[in-house]
Amino acid sequence: MKTISKIILLIGVALMGMGFAQKNKSSGAQDVSVQFVNKAGASHYGKCVVLKLENKSEKKLDYAIPAGFQLQASEPKYQNLVVTENVFVSLMPREKKEIPIFAMCTEHHDAAPGSYLLSYTPLAKENKHLNELCELIAKEKWHTSEAQHAVWCLVENESLENIAGFDTSVVRKLQHKVATLTNQKMPAPPTKSDYKRNYYASPTVIKTKVGGSYSFNFSHPKSVQIAMFNKQNVLVRELYKNEQEAPGRKTINYAFDATVYTEPIYYMRMFVDGEKRLETKMDLN
Repeated sequence: MKTISKIILLIGVALMGMGFAQKNKSSGAQDVSVQFVNKAGASHYGKCVVLKLENKSEKKLDYAIPAGFQLQASEPKYQNLVVTENVFVSLMPREKKEIPIFAMCTEHHDAAPGSYLLSYTPLAKENKHLNELCELIAKEKWHTSEAQHAVWCLVENESLENIAGFDTSVVRKLQHKVATLTNQKMPAPPTKSDYKRNYYASPTVIKTKVGGSYSFNFSHPKSVQIAMFNKQNVLVRELYKNEQEAPGRKTINYAFDATVYTEPIYYMRMFVDGEKRLETKMDLN
């Protein structure tokens, strides 16, 4: 007899509108154990969630999560998240899997857990505009700070000018998408001297420069980002990005304007292929 594949619902019919389907109604959620926890050391626009699955049945199961699926933190002071990829997992009988998945924060002013272990539960409420934005992010694989700012802009009704970053083409596409979803007028592109919005603004516009450097030696090309976070572990600004950093020894200098970013403490973090490798605390007091 053929093994029948089944896509297990997380919380039943309430999620059917989000893209879930159940191929065999004789199967239930009791066939699979599901847990969501944060992934320590990941940026909160990378693979920051670990999906833990256990097939408790004697049949092969297929498990799906659509982009736009929301997760609620077990402690209210921490950020809720939204999945930004389409996840499909096959589980053999009695098999367990742990899979890091892409997600982004939906609460700009709540703290990120950092290395603190936190669990999440599915959030039943649906946000159609957020679903559509996350579908675009998943399709284009924009697992970037630009897209994270777009999610914050949409969910928390922030200015479209807050969508900024090194990839100016992606910035304009995300601004256009959010503007269309929310019926807003597109902002003008930043000027050459607009330090806050123009990540390529001349260093001469920085009034009070604070910074440092990171050195590394890669044997193979790597994706490298340096970003600054506040004391709540929330992204403030990306300071450097190269998706294809060449192998070899290199030192990267980074800096920000302390007259624009005025919180007392910031953390500079270097991510390599999405994983935190180096961190420096900046105390401006």
